[in-house]
Amino acid sequence: MNKATTRSPGTRRERCARWLGLDRNPLRRPADRVEAWLRLLMLTLLLTAVPVTAIGFGLMANQVLTHQAQAQQRSDRLVSAVLTNQVPTSVVDPYVADPEVWAKARWTAPDGAARSGQILAPAGTRAGSAIPIWVNTAGMTVNPPPRHQEVLAGSITFGVATGLMLILLLMGLRAAARRILDRQRLAAWDGEWRAIGPLWTGHHS
Repeated sequence: MNKATTRSPGTRRERCARWLGLDRNPLRRPADRVEAWLRLLMLTLLLTAVPVTAIGFGLMANQVLTHQAQAQQRSDRLVSAVLTNQVPTSVVDPYVADPEVWAKARWTAPDGAARSGQILAPAGTRAGSAIPIWVNTAGMTVNPPPRHQEVLAGSITFGVATGLMLILLLMGLRAAARRILDRQRLAAWDGEWRAIGPLWTGHHS
């Protein structure tokens, strides 16, 4: 015959309080109760403050990176560079889907001055082909402005890194606090044993 298991109201709450160390156990020392409150504070911070801070820093990073990308788009220019030689294929990595190779090219700077140098171009591109490149106001090649996906990825990475750093910081503080409380518990146990031990062993100092 199956016996129905009955649980009194609040049993789950009592188990949760016992796990957190917030029950009314008379054997708990003051250091134990302090540690219990620190455990509850740690849990609250991990579930609330850490995610909120990580999201906030991620949004801030997104604004900064977006502003930088927009500023770069306003200052830099997209121009066409003309290859002066055919791009070789002998140095291509066979494991790269769309390999690019450094090749000589010439282009015109925003101020009208002629420029030349090395640019990345698809392997095998013929001489005289036009390759779009980004240059600054002086006509020097620069990296293209980050795309929206790159800005978003950088913001998420910064937010996640911030959250991990906060978690490590909280865990370090909890470990330091626990070491201090452990010393207090050991000192209390030693004092109690000095008082009660002789009553059990019959040895008096």
